[in-house]
Amino acid sequence: MERARASDRNTVRCFVGLPLPEAWQRGLDDLCGGLARALASRIGWTKPGNWHVTLKFLGEVDEARLGELCAALAQVEFAPFSFRLGMAGSFGQRGAPRTLWAGLAQGAQECARLAAGVERALGPLGFVPEGREYRPHVTLGRVRRAAPGDGWEQAGQAVSQALGGPGFASGCAGEFVLWRSILGPQGPKYLALRNFPARDRGRPDGGKDAPR
Repeated sequence: MERARASDRNTVRCFVGLPLPEAWQRGLDDLCGGLARALASRIGWTKPGNWHVTLKFLGEVDEARLGELCAALAQVEFAPFSFRLGMAGSFGQRGAPRTLWAGLAQGAQECARLAAGVERALGPLGFVPEGREYRPHVTLGRVRRAAPGDGWEQAGQAVSQALGGPGFASGCAGEFVLWRSILGPQGPKYLALRNFPARDRGRPDGGKDAPR
């Protein structure tokens, strides 16, 4: 199945990702608020509560195919794993960054394996695998207009230091989510279509006692 055009009727914009602990959501809200006050650049910050780790972006999906999409994702097996935010980073060329993000200091390999499992599950439905290396991260904001003199290196150091604080203790990835992204003038709104708990057939109990 090729990605449908946004203009097609009866489609929903979807992605698969890991939800973040509520304490992280609050911490990232405070962190991005501090960055917004410290930087003069115009940055489109991720809306509070929307932070997540993307496993795969699906784009516009025919609404009639959501059933088979969920059935395929339900076959993805993974054991629950610990993860923690760590270093700050950015995408873009030299100079002002294009996207600000926080990487994983713990759980990056497990997250990458889960993303690969999602890719394998959706391949038979026609979703094309990503052509670049998967790098699990949480998008903090996108730079719309860079202001001269902003200290990007210092901002990155401040983010990395904050992520090592008590508000960002290790969390448990015990499920992944199929989200619908509803675009609007105030930014996207995410609606969870279905949660997929950890399911590890390598364990006698199938991982049913995994923390949520």
